[in-house]
Amino acid sequence: MVVVYNALVLLHLLGMAGILAVVVNQALAQHEKGPTVLLACAITQVVTGVALVGIASAKLVPNEVNNVKIGVKLLIALAVLVLAVLYARKNRTPSRHMLGNVAALALINVGIAVFW
Repeated sequence: MVVVYNALVLLHLLGMAGILAVVVNQALAQHEKGPTVLLACAITQVVTGVALVGIASAKLVPNEVNNVKIGVKLLIALAVLVLAVLYARKNRTPSRHMLGNVAALALINVGIAVFW
């Protein structure tokens, strides 16, 4: 189960990297696939995060689960997902504020994961 857990961690990190890559790409040069990729990465983040917590909570790996930390991270990830859904539905040029909010939320989530 450790291999599955580590594979999910890899996918989770790739989802975060994808979110930040889309934000930078859209800020520099608008790309028509940006909204779709951002949505896919946000979904990847939420799904892999929930799976990681499920595996750790079931004691299938030797990791402790801090439920308060996980709750905060989930709320932030859901906020990113909502922004991605809104961006994908409107399918228009995002404002710099929206891109900045997505990037800030993603980086805050990384900071929580590392420092909490």
